[in-house]
This record gives sequence, C-alpha cells and structure tokens, in this order.
Amino acid sequence: MSDLKRSILASIFLTALVLPMLASADYIESVNGDLSGNFQNPTSIALVPDGSTRVSGTIQGAGMGVSVDLDYFTVTVPVGQVLAALNVLPGTVGAGAIGSFIAIYPGATAVNPVGAVSTDALGYYLYRAADIGTNILDDMGTFNFMGTNPSVGFIPPLPSAAYTFWIQEGFNGTFPYNFELVLSSVPEPPTILLMGLAGLAIGLRRRRRKD
Repeated sequence: MSDLKRSILASIFLTALVLPMLASADYIESVNGDLSGNFQNPTSIALVPDGSTRVSGTIQGAGMGVSVDLDYFTVTVPVGQVLAALNVLPGTVGAGAIGSFIAIYPGATAVNPVGAVSTDALGYYLYRAADIGTNILDDMGTFNFMGTNPSVGFIPPLPSAAYTFWIQEGFNGTFPYNFELVLSSVPEPPTILLMGLAGLAIGLRRRRRKD
C-alpha cells in the first residue's frame, strides 16, 4: 500500500473517531438525563474548542418566583480559549421578566439558592423567546433587574477558567430552553506583536508616501 493511501485511510479513521466525540459534547436532557439540581455538584459539560456546545433541557416553576426544578451545569474554558457567546437557540420558551432565569458563577459550584443574592453571581439574565437568535452573554454581564439587583458584572469574552450556570423558572409551568456556548481562540502574544508591527509598518509607509 502506498504512503498516500495509508495517509488517506488514517485521516478517514481519525475523522470517524473525532466526529462522534464532537457530537457527544452537546448535552440534551432528553438524551443524556436530567441536569443536576444540586448547586454543590453541578453536571460537568465539556466544551468544544473553537466550536459550539449546545445545552438543552426544561425547567419547571410553581409561580410567585418559586422554582420546582433547578438546573446546574459547570464548564471549563480551556487555556488559550475564551467563552465568546451564549446564544439563545430556537425551541427556547421563557417567561422573561416573570421568571426565566440564567446566572453564571465563577468556579465549579454555584451558591445556595436559599438566601442567594445577585452580587454572588458574575452575571445573570431573565431570558424569553424573543431572545432567540441573539447572544445574551453581554446582557448577563450588565443586567440589573429593577435597578436594584446588580451582579459582579463582566465584559465578554470570559477568559480561561471554570464557570457554573444556574437555570430556573419562577413562573407557573414547564419551559424548554436551548442554549449554545461558543468558544474561540485567544491570539497568542507573538501573533499580537506581529499584528502590531504590521500595523506600524503600514502606518510608516503611508506617512512616507504623503511626505
């Protein structure tokens, strides 16, 4: 067998191995089981570097801000990557200001929902179906419900670290959600330096032409 044929067969074999691994990164409650309701032991979900990972499930509320089903999951943004977006996908049905709530916390655990305050969270947001097709990560970093409940706040993208998400529903009923977490690479310092030098060279060249 020629080296070329061996190389092609090896590539096909590796692709066959990798693609199922990437596909399995999505967490779908109806397939993978109910997400953890324990803030101290959230479900761990692996993120796809330079790609997207979908988290889909349902939450149930009893009304008056009381949630029957709380979902917690933790992710780790690898070194060299950033969490660039949290997109709301079709299939999401939320009560919005009435109670569909998602929050993000630093580390591999959240906080006790009993007595939790907004300043415990890096950020949070009350989402609804109208958010479908949008990235709400920046909204989470600046959201301030009723002007009296600020979070720590952040400016996306979020750097390499562990983060825990808390999703709950305060309205009466069961509501599906469908989120997409997107990772992207961080330019390495040499790349940034080269970009800066290139920009400087272009600037000097333009100045010489004017002179």
